[in-house]
Amino acid sequence: MKRSKALLASLLLVFSLTGCAGKNASAVSSQENADSLKIGYLPSPGHLLYFVAQEEGLFKDEGLNTELVMFGENNSELAALESGKIDVGAFGSSELVTYLGDGHEITVFGGAMIAGHGLIVKPELVEGIPEEDWSLDLLKGKNIGVEGVDSGYIVYRSAAKKLGLEDSIEFSIFADGADAYNSLKNDDIDAAILYAPYRILAEDEGYVILSNSGTVSGFEDHVCCRQASLTSSLEKDPDTYEAFLRALIRAYHFYKTEPDKTIKDVQKYVDVDEGSLRKDTYDYDSQIANPDPDITGMTNFYDALVDTGFVNEFDISHGLSAELYDKALNAVAAEDPDDEVYKYLLDYHKERDK
Repeated sequence: MKRSKALLASLLLVFSLTGCAGKNASAVSSQENADSLKIGYLPSPGHLLYFVAQEEGLFKDEGLNTELVMFGENNSELAALESGKIDVGAFGSSELVTYLGDGHEITVFGGAMIAGHGLIVKPELVEGIPEEDWSLDLLKGKNIGVEGVDSGYIVYRSAAKKLGLEDSIEFSIFADGADAYNSLKNDDIDAAILYAPYRILAEDEGYVILSNSGTVSGFEDHVCCRQASLTSSLEKDPDTYEAFLRALIRAYHFYKTEPDKTIKDVQKYVDVDEGSLRKDTYDYDSQIANPDPDITGMTNFYDALVDTGFVNEFDISHGLSAELYDKALNAVAAEDPDDEVYKYLLDYHKERDK
C-alpha cells in the first residue's frame, strides 16, 4: 500500500507539470524544419506508440527529429496545437469531435489509444454481489466522477441512456484524470470513470473495476485518443507526417511482439510499477493502442455525442482522413508481406476505414 501511494504521488507530480517539454528540448520552433516534430502526449500507457518510437529510435530511423511534450489533459494540448507550440498529438476522440463541430481546422489522420478506461467503484458497492451480476444497474441513484467529456464518459453515458438509466445516474465533471481519481475519496462520489494508468492505481488502492470500457456493448474496442494535426500542416508537409505514421506502425509491431521491452519504454513516461503497468497495458483491453485512424470508430463516437446532446449535427467527414495512414501502412507492410502483425493492421484498416 505504501508503494502504491508513493507511485500515485509521483504520477500526480508528473501530471502537475502540464506543458513542460520532454526529451531533447530545443528553443528552435519545430515548424522551421519539416523533419522536426513536437509531439503532445499524456503520461498514459495508451500513448505508448510515442514512447516506443522515441526510445527505440523509430522516429530517428524515419529521419525525424522529435520532441515529446507532456500535457495533463486534452484542452490545453489542443490549444497548444492551434498556437503552434506542438505539431501533432494524441487527443481524446470526444474532444476532437467537439473541436471539429466548433469549426476548428484540424484533421484526425491516425490512431493512438484504444479503449483504456474503467468504471471504478467503491468496494462496498459490489460487496456480496457475484461478479456475474455486476452491471450499470448498480449505479442507480449513484454519483460518478468523470474527467470532462472524455471517451470513457461518453461510452458509459451512452450505455446508461440505452438502458434507461440516464436520469437515475449523476455524473460529476472534474478537470482532469487526477481530479477524477481523487474524487473517489469524497463521500458523495460512488464511482469514477478513469483512464489508464489511473484505472490500475485505483485498483491497487482497493477500489474495484466494475467494467472496462472496451467491453461495453456497442463500444467494443472503441476509439480513444487519435492522432491529429492542423489541416494546413498535413497539407504542407505530408511526407513528414507519413514518416511519423510509419514510425508509429513499427512501434505497434514492437508493442505486440516485445512486451517486456515495451513496458520498460513506457515506464520512462508513466511512473507506475512494472507489474501494475503491465496489467494496465496488456491485460485489461484486447489492445490499448493502435495507429489506425479508425474512421468507423470516430463516426460512431460522433453519433454517440449527437445522441447524448453534447454536439449538434455537422459533417464530420471533412475532419477525418486515412489517406496518409494508407500510404504509410502499405509501405511498411510491403517490407515483410508475411508478417502477422502487419497483416492484422491491413485487415483492420480495410474494415475500419471504408
